[in-house]
Amino acid sequence: MSDQIQLIKIILDYVEQYSKSHKNDGIESFTHFLNEQVFEKNDIPARNLNKDEFHKENYNNYKRYAEVEFSTLLTNLYRFAKHYIKKAFQNTEIRTIDEFGFLATLIRQESLQKKDLINQHFLETSSGSEILKRLYSKGFIKESRDENDKRAKLVSLTPKGKEVIMNSFDQMYRVSEIIIGNLTDEELKQSLKIFNKLSDFHKNIDRNDKSSDLNKIYHKYISQDES
Repeated sequence: MSDQIQLIKIILDYVEQYSKSHKNDGIESFTHFLNEQVFEKNDIPARNLNKDEFHKENYNNYKRYAEVEFSTLLTNLYRFAKHYIKKAFQNTEIRTIDEFGFLATLIRQESLQKKDLINQHFLETSSGSEILKRLYSKGFIKESRDENDKRAKLVSLTPKGKEVIMNSFDQMYRVSEIIIGNLTDEELKQSLKIFNKLSDFHKNIDRNDKSSDLNKIYHKYISQDES
């Protein structure tokens, strides 16, 4: 009984903390708050890369290494997504997810310098320029002078480009629902938190060490060993 009373006291402490920073948002909001307090703010030990040293001879048992299995599953999910996206574009003039991404960005931000649009999608300049050429040749985008930077060109949607991207949104949303698959709402929320954390990690590398070799990236961001 004493353990139960202690547990109730702990929960009441969390309720008091929650009430100071939240309005009466309901049990679901409190559950998220409790999850953050209990699981994310505790001293969870960092992942120990040397706990199960990698041996390439174990290639038949790759699931022994969580890092390898995670990367494999992520790659497979990307391939599944590409397959569904290809189906979504079958009856449109859009051919790739990058073309769709450029158009979707321009419908939100109206006009951007070419380099800014390319950088937002984490593409090499040459690859991004080829996408822009294709969109321009299809009549989806137009160029104009940037009054704030005479050396740069702005790109924006044409009426045709806007029509094409708007007509593709329904199918792409359907793709998103298929990709999410059988995840519950709670699992989806947790997945978004995890993937946003991982995305921020890689954006930092992209900003600061995009041209660095793989070993430097590994030692700087993973092993913390500069030797």
